[in-house]
Amino acid sequence: MANFDTSMAVETIWRRQAAWSRAAVEAKRAITRARLTVAALTAGAAVCGTLANQLGQTQRGAGRALAVVAAAALLLVPVAARWAGRDAVHAWTRLRSVSEALKADAYRYLAGVAPFGGADRDAVLLGRLDALMGDAGDLVGRTLDAAPAARPLPAVSDVATYLTERLQRQVDGYYLPRARRMGRVAQRIRYAATALTVVAAGVSATVGVLGDNLGLTAWIGVAATVTTALVGYGSAQQYEHHQIEYARTADQLTRLRLCREAGQGWTDDDAFVAEAERIISLSNEGWMARVIEQDGAAQQ
Repeated sequence: MANFDTSMAVETIWRRQAAWSRAAVEAKRAITRARLTVAALTAGAAVCGTLANQLGQTQRGAGRALAVVAAAALLLVPVAARWAGRDAVHAWTRLRSVSEALKADAYRYLAGVAPFGGADRDAVLLGRLDALMGDAGDLVGRTLDAAPAARPLPAVSDVATYLTERLQRQVDGYYLPRARRMGRVAQRIRYAATALTVVAAGVSATVGVLGDNLGLTAWIGVAATVTTALVGYGSAQQYEHHQIEYARTADQLTRLRLCREAGQGWTDDDAFVAEAERIISLSNEGWMARVIEQDGAAQQ
């Protein structure tokens, strides 16, 4: 490690972080696709099964085809669910955890704060990399195919530039946009679920008043199944919780910055950066732990 100069040491960490970040993004996408597939297959099976029953008497060919599609969809549900199972979620959270740890070390090193304030900071940086890789060695293979685009080191050279390039960018470029996006998606899911519930109630009232000459009763169950699948997908993705967590973290970081700039505390550089990274780390660890906890409860 003594052969590494300053730029090579931190550039090594930055390249590794990019690879782990990319692997974490791909793992999350796979889980999201699997969950969306499960919801779509469940809803599709309900629709096709109901249509098959209703068309079975008049259009037997179409009815049989729809019955086959419904059966195939139900058979594929557990297959798709495996890609979003506990192991997949645990691997994703570990990939993300390593990525965030490497990023935090890179920014601390560039800012020149503890534990990278001494003459041995290259050795400390690379030693921490070794420790991380030792704990997550079983996931290294996932990063080999993750070929992120080359990117320059952050423009951080002291705590002042850390404040703008790390802290404020996290607030303006990540937490606030994510909070708004999570809020919009959660709202859309609520609206869709409410609309389906209203439709089911309307159909039920119509059947109660006019009878079931049109075979509408079966579609009440379909609406209930589709609503359950939709709400279940939204719950698994935890949009509402993420919205709250992102907004809360953005507020904490903003107040930390304002407090320092106003001279009301956090004047020590090491303590200020450590607190900023603590807030970011707690945010990541908090929602990742909640994801694992909820995923485990859902599979019991």
